[in-house]
Amino acid sequence: MRAVVRAGCTIALLVAAVATCGCAPNAAYRTRVAPVGEACDFASGTCESDVWQRLPPANSPGPAPRNPVSLGFVEFDDQGQLRDRALKDALISHVRAEADAHPLLIVVFAHGWKHNASASDSNVADFGKLVQRIAAEDEKACAGHSCADRHVVGVFMGWRGLSASVEPFKELSFWTRKSRAHRVGSDGAMEVLAELKKIDGGDDLGRMIIVGHSFGGALIYTAVQQQLMRDTEFLNRGSVARNAADLIVLVNPAFEAARFHALNRRAAAMTHPDSQRPIFAVFTSTNDTATGNAFPVGRTLGTLFQSHVSDEQRRENRTALGHYVPFQTHDLNLTRAAGNDTQSLLQLSTWSDYGCAWQAYQAGTTDVWSLGDLALSRRPAMQTEGQRHNPFYIVSVDPGIIDAHNGIWGDRFSQFLYRFVAVQSWREKPGCDG
Repeated sequence: MRAVVRAGCTIALLVAAVATCGCAPNAAYRTRVAPVGEACDFASGTCESDVWQRLPPANSPGPAPRNPVSLGFVEFDDQGQLRDRALKDALISHVRAEADAHPLLIVVFAHGWKHNASASDSNVADFGKLVQRIAAEDEKACAGHSCADRHVVGVFMGWRGLSASVEPFKELSFWTRKSRAHRVGSDGAMEVLAELKKIDGGDDLGRMIIVGHSFGGALIYTAVQQQLMRDTEFLNRGSVARNAADLIVLVNPAFEAARFHALNRRAAAMTHPDSQRPIFAVFTSTNDTATGNAFPVGRTLGTLFQSHVSDEQRRENRTALGHYVPFQTHDLNLTRAAGNDTQSLLQLSTWSDYGCAWQAYQAGTTDVWSLGDLALSRRPAMQTEGQRHNPFYIVSVDPGIIDAHNGIWGDRFSQFLYRFVAVQSWREKPGCDG
């Protein structure tokens, strides 16, 4: 026991050292905002400090989105509070002005460990590209419908995921950054998400999608968990309502399965109607060693002196949600050996092919949504009438689609993700086979 105590004290001292050694800047990166009706042109190369900017057309195959795409930023400090409330208010004013002119699809992103809102951070550029591609796909899904004039706005939620600039302090920041992510989610992020959802308005033209990666997934889940639980208890015509967002997507999230225990138990006991669409989807790569191996080690050290009523409860408390097999509901796999060829992926002739395939999947005539060389499939426990439309997806992902912890921006998963988002706008159409 003394050895365990000494080890725990050593870890605690090392974690404390992170706060004073090799620290990354603790300051805001987005400090400037143009008046409502104006935006920094991203192509000008002068938007590094701007809260609000216009993005150029997506650099991807196929036609560029017809409608302009905007990107905004909001930042939080280590206490979970807004770094600058006036800048947040300015961002909300810009989004509201957009919503007054056009229906909006708002896409929110919370980054993970070792990232921030700096213009040089790779997540900033990658999220911008994702928003552009989602806009192009959403226009295809809405073609000929009332949402055809919908604009897409991305909102990047920045927090101090990078707190140390040198090793070993970057790695040892695991415990402090995890706790900070939950702190941001329970304070400032919850406020911003509520304000954005209010702008969305809840009609079928406006939509809001939330995406979180790694500890950003923990941040998002903390912000929406209570609302999700309330929505499963107070049903809307028999369905789980979308009061937190129209769709919440977490990719390789770094939080323990125990936090999902109550929601999983409640959803598994319900009979979900055919009209129910997905609300919460977790995608975790099977070769994500950060959440698959390192996370359990960190949680084991952090829970050494916690009591558990069973071995199952202990495993839930030390295993990242996406790796906890009893909670897994779906698989996302390659349907053939893909090699290095990503150009052949998802090459169906028209967007109607994706939509019709989704229509069949939602109708329950198939338990596989096929997209070219990718397939999202329900596990056997989900292939019952009561669970087929369970809106909580815990998806195990082939490494060829998401490669390890940070491989979330690769072609395969990006192509899947922006179609998975856009297909939620699909209206049932005649002419689909079956």
